[in-house]
Amino acid sequence: MDDKTQKERLEQELRFLKESFEAEVISKEEFEKGKDRVEKKLGDIEKQANGEAKKEQIPAQNEGAEKRDEAKGDAAIQSKEDGKIKLKVIQDEDLHEHAEPAPVRISAPKKIEEPLHEYQKAEVQGKKEGKFFRYSVVFIVLALVVFFSYSFLKEDKESAKETGQMKFIAACSSDSDCSMEGKIGVCLDPGAKAAKCEFRGIPKTNVIVLNGKNCFNCGTQRVLGILESWFGALNVKEIDYSTEQGKNLAEKFDIDLLPSYILDENITNNQNYGQFKQAFTKKDGSYVLSEDASGASFYFKRVNVSNKLDFFVKENDAASINAEKNLNEFLDNFKSIKFEKHLSTDSLAKELNIKSFPAFLVNNRIKFSGVNSAETIKENFCKMNNMPECGKSLSKSLV
Repeated sequence: MDDKTQKERLEQELRFLKESFEAEVISKEEFEKGKDRVEKKLGDIEKQANGEAKKEQIPAQNEGAEKRDEAKGDAAIQSKEDGKIKLKVIQDEDLHEHAEPAPVRISAPKKIEEPLHEYQKAEVQGKKEGKFFRYSVVFIVLALVVFFSYSFLKEDKESAKETGQMKFIAACSSDSDCSMEGKIGVCLDPGAKAAKCEFRGIPKTNVIVLNGKNCFNCGTQRVLGILESWFGALNVKEIDYSTEQGKNLAEKFDIDLLPSYILDENITNNQNYGQFKQAFTKKDGSYVLSEDASGASFYFKRVNVSNKLDFFVKENDAASINAEKNLNEFLDNFKSIKFEKHLSTDSLAKELNIKSFPAFLVNNRIKFSGVNSAETIKENFCKMNNMPECGKSLSKSLV
């Protein structure tokens, strides 16, 4: 590579360093270090160029000196007398006196003139290479960070192995650590090195529903849907309370209100049981859903009293006041029924364990709650009673 090409490469590198420093890709210290290195190389090229120019001047100087010596040698022979040659000795002083040192000319390197379009091309190329240089520096820095991070982690891991201090984490420490949709997870050897999760198919949960066929407000689909979301697939068996088997179940589990839901003890193996166990009461090896959770409404042990309606309210309760306004239309049309109004503090409300107000009790046995229109109250009442007024149409909207 000639000096000119090397000089251009170094000047280009100097521009790259300057652009990198201005773009904050490299630090000032890195810039100064790189700049000193490039400028030193440029200085060496300048010195080399000056040395070659000096060598060209030295031969010309020596040639002039030789010619002067020859002339002086010829002048030393002055004459020949009597067959003898007389010589004039030229002293060193004379030689020094007449010989003048030849001047040494050092020619400076000519400035390289480049056409304007070539300079523009070089500048564009320099910018592209400068951008590439910046990205290269960033990539190298990131690569070094990853390399050293991996090295440190590897050293820490090896050091921990050597010292026996590596932290042990068991695959599972309890059954709650093992979960899979549609499966029961069991942790084998919990907390040990050999610990592992084992998943088993969830068996269907057996549910006995004790209910009554003549109850208009004893639907079970909503509650069964909730139980299925808790425990998975259900195996449901419905038994009427009036059958021999139904009577035995009611006595065995001390059931007073229908529908009642009796689940087998396998629900305790379900991982969701812990979240909902407060909704169950354990009786004789099985688990009975509480009356509050089941929404039971049929007091099947109470005596049936035809054409009777009981109304339960809470004092100074807005819902109770609105319910009574809607009830008035029903009462205006069913004047012959047996009607009683009860406060939440009355003995009958406590006996029936009524906690939600307003509430209605039809024929002393079946309960329904909430603010209902006159038409809805009539329909519920007439499902248990056959009266001429049941053919009338009442308001379907709330007052």
